[in-house]
Amino acid sequence: MKPANLAPVYCSLYPELAEIARKHGYAMAIHGTMARDFDLVCIPWVDKPSQPQEVVDEITATYSTTDITSPRFKPHGRLAYSVCFGFGEFFADLSFMPIVDEG
Repeated sequence: MKPANLAPVYCSLYPELAEIARKHGYAMAIHGTMARDFDLVCIPWVDKPSQPQEVVDEITATYSTTDITSPRFKPHGRLAYSVCFGFGEFFADLSFMPIVDEG
């Protein structure tokens, strides 16, 4: 039997996190197994979404997170943040796909 993990807790956080992302013009998708951490991808979905930092700021204010690492760029222009929810290995990796100005 595999050890218990935090996947059920991550699943319970998803609806509110997705609503925060949606409010800022992003669709949010879960990526990964949720066995170690919570990998989320935010995809720009409207013409003028908020900047990623605004979304992260609202998430950290809503959940009173205690730690956020500096954002870093990943392949294909993704901007990634790690947000700690306050204890142990309980954190989310938020990746934002780049905003493309088509105008």
